[in-house]
Amino acid sequence: MRKSILLFSVLLIVGLLVFSSVASVTAQQYPDNDGIPDTKEEQLALTYVPYLHFAAGEKFFPTDANYHIINSELYEKKLDDSNELIERFPDASSIAQYTTEDYFLNNTLGGYEEIAQDYKQNRENYGDKIYAHVTSESGFIVVQYWFFYAFNPGTLNQHQGDWEMIEIVLDSTETPLYAVYSQHHAGQRADWKDVEKVDGTHPRVYVALGSHASYFRPYQGKLGTESDTLGNAYTLKPEDLEIVYLGEKGTGNHPSSQDWLEFGGRWGNWASLADAYMGAAGPSGPGQGENADK
Repeated sequence: MRKSILLFSVLLIVGLLVFSSVASVTAQQYPDNDGIPDTKEEQLALTYVPYLHFAAGEKFFPTDANYHIINSELYEKKLDDSNELIERFPDASSIAQYTTEDYFLNNTLGGYEEIAQDYKQNRENYGDKIYAHVTSESGFIVVQYWFFYAFNPGTLNQHQGDWEMIEIVLDSTETPLYAVYSQHHAGQRADWKDVEKVDGTHPRVYVALGSHASYFRPYQGKLGTESDTLGNAYTLKPEDLEIVYLGEKGTGNHPSSQDWLEFGGRWGNWASLADAYMGAAGPSGPGQGENADK
């Protein structure tokens, strides 16, 4: 992933770490060669783990990205607009060779209702996971949290797969300066002093019903074309979450279980460029496509 600090325009894994009532940590098992000691990355990632607040009626929560891969077939969109089946049973490593944007992982479970039912049955098996990525540039440290949702049944935009992200930007002394939350094709920035927090470091994130856009306050999101609905009917606390530490793109910079970082296609159904802009296509993954600068 290119190391850059996000401002207003944002979009939007594996030694497994499971939180206890505070947080239990096991050493990251694979160096990402980004110049930041892995122990420091783990410390920072645990310090700022968010509280995720969901509205009543939400059916999808942050999960393992492999849930989508193993339930999908890999296709290539051809120049004549046809779809060519490339792999019937893809996995994290096999899709890594497809680095351009003309590939997509199409969920074979069906549509919204079928995916929602299967996810409900398998949620416990995959856990409530979030992906932490720590990077630096020009003296700043950026602590990112990526969230993958199996489906995006938004008010106006419906598509398979959904990648969302928040980040906290620190100065060279590790003092937090501001946070940025992704919202559809853009995002919002707030000074750290204005962010709602628990215990001084854990930001509250109000997740929009269906679209999973991230907001700083529960009353936001109601205006505009998105008409997002927020709430606080259900909360995932840090101790409820499992963290997976993201390495970097490139050979030797992540474990094989994170090879999907190299995949340049869409995590979901294909759509035209215009329809994709309106939210009718699966998203690009972290560090890819519209997320290339993150």
